[in-house]
Amino acid sequence: MVGLSAQQVLQKRMDTTANNLANMTTAGFKVEHLVTRDLTEKPATASDSPNEISFADAWMLQRDFSTGPIEQTGNPLDFAIEGEGFFAVQTAAGQAYTRDGRFTLNQQGQVVTRNGDLVMGEGGPVTLNATGGPISVSREGSISQDGQIAGTLRVSNFQTPAALEKAGNNLWLATDEQPAPATDARVVSGFVEGANVNAVKELTDMIEISRAYTSVAKMIQQSDELRGSSIEKLARVR
Repeated sequence: MVGLSAQQVLQKRMDTTANNLANMTTAGFKVEHLVTRDLTEKPATASDSPNEISFADAWMLQRDFSTGPIEQTGNPLDFAIEGEGFFAVQTAAGQAYTRDGRFTLNQQGQVVTRNGDLVMGEGGPVTLNATGGPISVSREGSISQDGQIAGTLRVSNFQTPAALEKAGNNLWLATDEQPAPATDARVVSGFVEGANVNAVKELTDMIEISRAYTSVAKMIQQSDELRGSSIEKLARVR
């Protein structure tokens, strides 16, 4: 039972680490790590000292919302946020938030995400003239085209970003906390934020997890062999 519990936690840690490595090139991705906790229940005891056997389970995923590397693309519709904050987007399921600033224009000239979700400005969706002149973006997120402000990107922040709910497609959903304007954030055009994944650390963790899993599997095998040997000897005595 102890070995199986350890293997289940190690498997979830491996899945999380593999997911981090798989998203190394995903813009705005935030690295995740599994947090374990000791169970208060004591489902098993040992005949030898120590008598108590502690169990742990996979409790929750902890996300690191530190800023990833800001990479230049040259695309004027690529945006990155320097500092804390999220771009607000409108999805079919409602309001969502993202750090992935790889935006494009739809057929109506509206700024959208890679998945086609509307990028929200202070007054609604940001709309540009697809055949108009080049755009310029202020550090506050105001987008100007042909001498006029077409809209200002809505950048929201949360006091507890870790409480956001992951929704897939690099999107986050607010839970109980309401978004507030990210007054200290700065928007840059022609750049995107890369994933904050440390490849060396994740690969090192993967090796350690793999070794630990192998060690536990060997322990279980040895325990089974010992149990089988004991049963065989008892059968001979009888």
